[in-house]
Amino acid sequence: MSRPAKAPRVSHQAAAARLREHPQTWLIVGDYRSRTTADDVARRIRSGYPIGAPEYGTPYEPIGAYESRTELVEDGTRVHARYIGETA
Repeated sequence: MSRPAKAPRVSHQAAAARLREHPQTWLIVGDYRSRTTADDVARRIRSGYPIGAPEYGTPYEPIGAYESRTELVEDGTRVHARYIGETA
């Protein structure tokens, strides 16, 4: 039995830029084989916490400017997000 193909790596810089270009619109950030990983990415998007090593920072700033959710799909879990703008 062969292993499932890896999902393409998500460019979070590109995803954050795309979200800012389309405020208030839910867009797909990426698909993840592990639900745990997808849930963690969604939480990091909402909180503005770095994705990957902390020294790389996060493209999802300022904190609270993004909402995210997950959805189960055939090959794993999909992360959706939207840019809601800066909070007061």
